[in-house]
Amino acid sequence: MIFGIAIAFGAGLMLAFILLCFKVQTKEAWERFELEMKAHRKNLDKLTAENSKLRVALAAGEMTHDAKKVAAMTMAALDAVIGTEKAA
Repeated sequence: MIFGIAIAFGAGLMLAFILLCFKVQTKEAWERFELEMKAHRKNLDKLTAENSKLRVALAAGEMTHDAKKVAAMTMAALDAVIGTEKAA
């Protein structure tokens, strides 16, 4: 008898946990959330590329001639990333 009450109480707690811990969203809300997250990721990628470009530019002053060529190619690639992020 007490065992049955304990099982029912445990099942009730589990059901309450399941219903209270999960949030049901509409498809439109989920799509809006995905769109916002994509925008945040693109912005983060752009800022990371700009930061990397600045670091390469600062380090280029202390590099050899060959390293400066590599730095120039790296900066061109980062410019391409920044340009595609601004266009998108």
